[in-house]
Amino acid sequence: MARTSTILVALSASVVLVGCNNIPDYRQGGFSNPFVNPFATDRPAPLEPSAPLVPEASAAEAACLEAGRAAGFDVQGVVGTQEVLGTGGLPQSRDVMLRIDRGGQSVEVRCSYAYVDGSAQIMTL
Repeated sequence: MARTSTILVALSASVVLVGCNNIPDYRQGGFSNPFVNPFATDRPAPLEPSAPLVPEASAAEAACLEAGRAAGFDVQGVVGTQEVLGTGGLPQSRDVMLRIDRGGQSVEVRCSYAYVDGSAQIMTL
């Protein structure tokens, strides 16, 4: 009888210890893969953020400043920019408001920068 209870205790202890194998490692503040050594130093570098889907505002601003100068305007600077969304809420262009000097008066004109081909076009005078 003593031998049976010893074997039963040994089997129970081994089942409990085997069951502990899948306990997550919370020492590093999150869920870890239980099959990865938490002390390993050869971890892969974190992934770089993906490139933005639309160009930065500075690209649109620079193209519109150049378009204004190419049209013969005395461009003073950029007043503001605004994203223009197309179908499905996806950005399709950026409106850039330019301040120009026209006959001694300061006037704002709108320039549209298309993301598809990177073209800038002065829209209003």
